[in-house]
Amino acid sequence: MDKKILIVDDEKNHRLMLKIHLAEEGFEILEAENGVEALQLIDENDFDLILLDIKMDIMDGFTFLSHMRQKDLHIPVIVITAFSNVKTAVQAMKLGAVDFISKPVDTDNLLDLVKNNLKASSDESISGADNVLKNYVFEGVYSEEGLGKIIEMLKMVAPTDATVLITGESGTGKELVAKSIHDNSHRKNGPFLAVNCAALNENLIESEMFGHEKGAFTGAVSQKKGKFELADKGTLFLDEVVELPLPTQAKLLRALQEKVFERVGGEKSIRTDVRIVAATNRNIKEMVKEGGFREDLFFRLNVFPINLPPLRERKSEIPLLVKFFIDKYSHSFNKLIRGYTDSYIQKLMKFDFTGNIRELSNLVERSIILCTSDKLDASHLPEPEHSDFSEDSAMDVRGNERNLITKALKQTNGNKTKAAEILGISRRTLHNKIKEYEIEV
Repeated sequence: MDKKILIVDDEKNHRLMLKIHLAEEGFEILEAENGVEALQLIDENDFDLILLDIKMDIMDGFTFLSHMRQKDLHIPVIVITAFSNVKTAVQAMKLGAVDFISKPVDTDNLLDLVKNNLKASSDESISGADNVLKNYVFEGVYSEEGLGKIIEMLKMVAPTDATVLITGESGTGKELVAKSIHDNSHRKNGPFLAVNCAALNENLIESEMFGHEKGAFTGAVSQKKGKFELADKGTLFLDEVVELPLPTQAKLLRALQEKVFERVGGEKSIRTDVRIVAATNRNIKEMVKEGGFREDLFFRLNVFPINLPPLRERKSEIPLLVKFFIDKYSHSFNKLIRGYTDSYIQKLMKFDFTGNIRELSNLVERSIILCTSDKLDASHLPEPEHSDFSEDSAMDVRGNERNLITKALKQTNGNKTKAAEILGISRRTLHNKIKEYEIEV
């Protein structure tokens, strides 16, 4: 049976163009020139997908999406919007749209989006409403005020192809969340590639991301596929995405928008079907204001934002997380650990957990190694180190960081690459710090 698609757009010629291309693929197409007409057609037909324009004189796209939510209509909606107005698409996603495409519409890209979203919708129907996917990170080990909200957001976004931006402090589990999104999507049988953008060599970063042709530069002795090509039909996780240089950000934006790119030194455009999940522990909005990160790329990445709260704000979850890590690690060390004593949890509660879940994970793993009984005890933990972060101490940290950077630059006679190596940070991070602290080089 052919899939039935509704096109809602007040531009007749644009509707016709979309209808021709989709009908060629065997889809049954119905048209509406505004939201009111579309709602009437929905009452009379069973649609598998809706293509929705936002700006319409009679009931715009936002109002239409609100009516769909009120009527509890669960039909995938792909929003069509002007490229210069990606903010609009982000708002539409929050109202229930599953994806968006910018005008002028690339028909190949449109067909990919339609087919992917129809497949995702079909997979959900097969699984059934009661058979909710359960492989979400830390599921069952959260409080309602902590990770509980995050889990519910993951369940909403994972089955879609929406781009996700995960923010949060270091150690809060951003890569685990990204992998969880992939594992619960229709792409789960495809590759999941994680890229630490801060660790990439600045001179070879485009080659790592997009590949290169033989002879493209000195040392390019053979053709190489980049991460975008290798992650085709899967998910690409861009950790610390803000560390990408501005030229690479421009190329990334095009790959996200048009689903095409060229290898370094190549002329052939390569089409890819990759879902992007990005992450950062920095304030990306501030970087946009300061010109360190492209605003248009930020809006393209920030379709579905998820902020992971630090562990110190949800310490009530610590006992549940401890049990999670006991189950995870006790088998690895071939030990039968049945739980923990009250004193163990009481001592854990005294930690500041500046390293968040990663720090807790390491503490539990260490405790299991030291444990000679069947329960973890306070004696298996080190003494907690407290850090009272007042405004004064925060200023001291910034002052110390500035001094360290200044000393490293003096030691290397202003060589930023060598200074970054000494400090253990990327050259781009060093550049940002020099700008932030107004250090003269």
